[in-house]
Amino acid sequence: MKINHFCLRRPCGSYPTYSKRLTLATLMRIFRSFIPALAILVLYNNLCFAQNANTYDRRGIFAELGFGLGEPIGQLSDRFGFHQSAGLGLGYHPSHGIEWGFRYQFIFGKDVREDVLAPYRTDLGQLIGVDNFLTDVLLRERMTAAYAYAGWLWPLGSQQRYRHGLKFNTGAGFMEHHIRIQDDARAAIQFSGDFGRGLDRLANGFCLQGLVGYELKSRNGKVNLYTGVEILYGFTQARRIWNYDTANSDLGIGRQDIILQWKLGWYLPFFIDRHAESLEY
Repeated sequence: MKINHFCLRRPCGSYPTYSKRLTLATLMRIFRSFIPALAILVLYNNLCFAQNANTYDRRGIFAELGFGLGEPIGQLSDRFGFHQSAGLGLGYHPSHGIEWGFRYQFIFGKDVREDVLAPYRTDLGQLIGVDNFLTDVLLRERMTAAYAYAGWLWPLGSQQRYRHGLKFNTGAGFMEHHIRIQDDARAAIQFSGDFGRGLDRLANGFCLQGLVGYELKSRNGKVNLYTGVEILYGFTQARRIWNYDTANSDLGIGRQDIILQWKLGWYLPFFIDRHAESLEY
């Protein structure tokens, strides 16, 4: 296992910290380990579905609220670590066939591995504010992703009371991320404005999305949720003309920014089928 060293100056001195980072090779090994379980699910589905007709016939507009936990992979892991996410979505879900819609995610985290304030710290790793006193300035991860998606559900077992099974969807859209310089005391205003923008490593561009998981939707509309593993693959570019901390420019340099996260989503359905005289929830 390859261990990367990353050192930040701190009040008590300098020392390295270690982190185990996900790689694409690790991801492929995890995927291969699930192949036997997937084969068992396929056999179970064929045995059960042959005896139970798909009687779920609800369709409608589904509003979505989602949460996630994840880690970056590859190039992005040099900049950020563990993150959380929250998002909203709106889609059309038929009783059978392909569902489609739109999602927006806000991704945030405290683990920033690229210290853009390093050149401005004292020997003890502290920062001096405009009032000439020591002050604390935090670095935070900020990312947004918006995309259109399409997907389908592979039914598992009986569908008489619930529409449930393996969920697959894929999408395409836009991703943007940067390092937020958080000065709660408002004492280090030298890192705001144009100078702060020269430190935030803003990057954005086209992204792809994919999700594999489990989804359950009840016939009465009271329980509608999904959970699974999602990957966001961004083909981004650096957008700042000049990085003040390194005294160079990476404007227009291409990046491949990948995040892998576990997601949990809850649907609020508005049915428009023959069981409803009008929209209901």
